[in-house]
Amino acid sequence: MKTRSEPSQSAAPVPTRTRLLLAGTLAMLPLLLLLAAEGILRLAGYGGYDRLLRIAGDVAGGKLVISDQAGAISYFFANRTRPGYNDQYNFLTPKPKGVFRIFIVGESAAKGYPQPRNLASSAFLEKMLADAWPERKVEVINLGTTAVASFPVLGMLTEALDFEPDLVIIHTGHNEFFGAYGVSSISRGGTSILRLKATRWVRSLALVQFVSRHWNSEDALKGKTLMEIMAAQTYTAPDSPLRNAAARNLGSNIAEMLSRCRARGVPAIVCTMPCNERSLSPVGEDRLVGPTAHQESQFSNLLESGASKLVGDPQMAADTLSKSIALAPKHARSHFLYGRALYDLGRTNQALSEFIAARDLDSMPWRATTLQQQAIRAAAKQPGAALCDLENIFRAQSPGGCIGWELMDDHVHPTLRGQALMAESFVQTLRSLPGDVAVSDTQFKRIRPWSEYSLQLGDNPYDRYAVDYTMFVLFNVGFMRDRNPDGLQRFAQRAASFESSLHPELKTVINEWKTETPHAGGKRPITGMVARQFMREKRYEEALNLFQIAQTSVPQYTSWHMEYVYFALACREKLAGKLTDSEKKLALDEIDQGKFLLAHGFSQTGLTERYIGRLYQLRAEFREAIPYLNASRQKLSGFDLVAADEALFTSFMETGQEAEARKLAENGAAHSGQYAGFYKQMLAILERQTRTNRPADF
Repeated sequence: MKTRSEPSQSAAPVPTRTRLLLAGTLAMLPLLLLLAAEGILRLAGYGGYDRLLRIAGDVAGGKLVISDQAGAISYFFANRTRPGYNDQYNFLTPKPKGVFRIFIVGESAAKGYPQPRNLASSAFLEKMLADAWPERKVEVINLGTTAVASFPVLGMLTEALDFEPDLVIIHTGHNEFFGAYGVSSISRGGTSILRLKATRWVRSLALVQFVSRHWNSEDALKGKTLMEIMAAQTYTAPDSPLRNAAARNLGSNIAEMLSRCRARGVPAIVCTMPCNERSLSPVGEDRLVGPTAHQESQFSNLLESGASKLVGDPQMAADTLSKSIALAPKHARSHFLYGRALYDLGRTNQALSEFIAARDLDSMPWRATTLQQQAIRAAAKQPGAALCDLENIFRAQSPGGCIGWELMDDHVHPTLRGQALMAESFVQTLRSLPGDVAVSDTQFKRIRPWSEYSLQLGDNPYDRYAVDYTMFVLFNVGFMRDRNPDGLQRFAQRAASFESSLHPELKTVINEWKTETPHAGGKRPITGMVARQFMREKRYEEALNLFQIAQTSVPQYTSWHMEYVYFALACREKLAGKLTDSEKKLALDEIDQGKFLLAHGFSQTGLTERYIGRLYQLRAEFREAIPYLNASRQKLSGFDLVAADEALFTSFMETGQEAEARKLAENGAAHSGQYAGFYKQMLAILERQTRTNRPADF
């Protein structure tokens, strides 16, 4: 029997509104997942940026603010393990009454590199203004950071404006190509202000930070200097649009800095950027574009011939090199060599024009070009700003009006005299300003010659050697060595000459300093290491002088500062037999700084605890030293542990805890390997003490 099939029932149509809602939900799902991932990663600590200026905690007088290196590192997204650095400075907020606070913002030339911080322009300026304004406490906070372009400087200045500055000094412009957020940098952000801001925002996302930190490899950066690392593009053509972009970005960023200063009512000084014109050949390679093989050969012969005649026959060199420029007008090295010939002939104005042309045509523009200097000058015309024309001031103080080795250690970093000249120029600029920042004629007359300040700030032969050796390393970078072999030879000879004057033990110390791994962007001060050697030799006066200099070359609220204060006081004790009440008060102040570091998690090495203990011992408070020395030995190793144990042994003996002293010494003698001898000496001391304390009829 056939059955009749039921007619099929079609599904009811989905309403249009539902379909649209479903489609919208599906379209939004990836975004919602990304937002969820962003939120989860932010809870895990990713996203956003660390601040450069961070409130560390409460101290006497207010809250302590430190310039934190993590804030600067955030701009180096492509080389976080090898970034540029700023120095740590500490100050109080709210600003104490009577303090005149100055912030210097900029790059490594503003920071003072390669001079130690106590010999940077900021240190000279602070001393000069302290003499000019004895009724004020002048505070110069240097936020100069190595290897940054002007966009990061804008961010740093913006933070500084929250902390009541009375004056801001802006010194930036050399790093617009190769600094972080420069147009040719490994950490570039684009060629326009809009792209720089967009890159900074994108890099703040937790997802981006997570991916970049876990998948990016920086193995290629190992063994390279920061100068080598930062240059993502090693050739910039003379007519490259990057040159205009660099100048445009610089001018826009400085203009924005000045606008933000003006909005806060803070006067600002803007600096042009001096550089080594006469003594430094263009750093980048030159490429001839367009000539025939015959013309290229002719040019090369003229260039080589002109260069060979520079020493013996500058007139013939000038004639020959002018012909080479006629064949290749945009060849940077030809202009530089022609300038050298003209300079030797006494035609210094023409020579300067050629040096400027060489700088502007350099295919690796590490020095601010004319376009960039013009952008600085244009920006400085804004209300509330004053121009400090360092470029022309340095030229006026240079032989023949062309800047060279007298004021520059390398391409852009001033010598010790150059640092002082910068400070003198800042003061001169203040003479023309109105209001509270003005330096009157009477006040200006109180300022002493720069050489007196350099001695007061701690100029010494060891730091001068450290500068020479640092420059030797820089000029040994491939492109610097190839284009400027005379620079390498200059610093190699100076460093070798100093080393040859040292006795073997001191040479060993110098070699340790040379090979030491930098910490937070800087090496341990050479003065502190030499002072330790002098102390071992019982040359206490010389050691004391260098320890005092070392104190000023490192920031307060660090274990390094505690170390140098401790050893300086120990030298004083050796020289005088005991500490004065004021010296004991200095030790107590340093102990308080150490306790602050421990309370706020700033010390992980054990050195802070060690020096708190040693400072207590200088105050003859041996019992108070014990818990800190005990804590330090849990973190220390090697000879640092031995030194802490020796101090702990002394505290045990001074407080009558001979059983604890014996336990410490026996454990060390049994388990410290190569250092066992030190602990055996402690046991010998115990034995002598025991024999001394025995009754006569024992």
